[in-house]
Amino acid sequence: MNPFYLLTRKFLFYGNCIFVAALLIFIAEPAKSQEPDTVAVGTVVHNHNPRKAVLFSALLPGMGQVYNQKYWKVPVIYGAGGAFAYFVGFNQLKYKKFRDAVANGTQDEVVLIDGRYIPSENLERGMNYYRRYRDISVLGLGAIYLLNIIDAMIDASFFYYDVSDDLSMQLQPVMITAPGTTAALGFQINIGF
Repeated sequence: MNPFYLLTRKFLFYGNCIFVAALLIFIAEPAKSQEPDTVAVGTVVHNHNPRKAVLFSALLPGMGQVYNQKYWKVPVIYGAGGAFAYFVGFNQLKYKKFRDAVANGTQDEVVLIDGRYIPSENLERGMNYYRRYRDISVLGLGAIYLLNIIDAMIDASFFYYDVSDDLSMQLQPVMITAPGTTAALGFQINIGF
């Protein structure tokens, strides 16, 4: 059986186990006391935790975005991750075929690989080509994973960020006075966020 297939199955199995464990640990709420909840008027209670978002995204990519209620990012993460995973598998398969042809050390001038005739002097170049792009694809897959975690952390940090419509600029005349000089007329700019 293909070792890449077995590795993928093990990864999915253990990933699902970790996902279920995380759901049981972090989403289940502890028992609350019978005291009534009281909050002073005007007090804002923030229960959105960036650490939870980071942990969720680390356990299962996209779960932190769901926690942050940014559902549209999940298909982007899985689309990019799936593309890089496809290229890892494709380049690994081609690399193995060229590596086996080089290892066999055929004395033929031409070798048939995937229906194409490859000159024997180009076999090592093809092997290096596919190995290089396999490694770049693995780096890209890792970058998508890290960007997923960073994005979840930043979104969770700015979850309660106030984006109001009061973005104003006021220009006012002002009298500028400095010790030892005469007063001067100027303008003051107030920018409200």
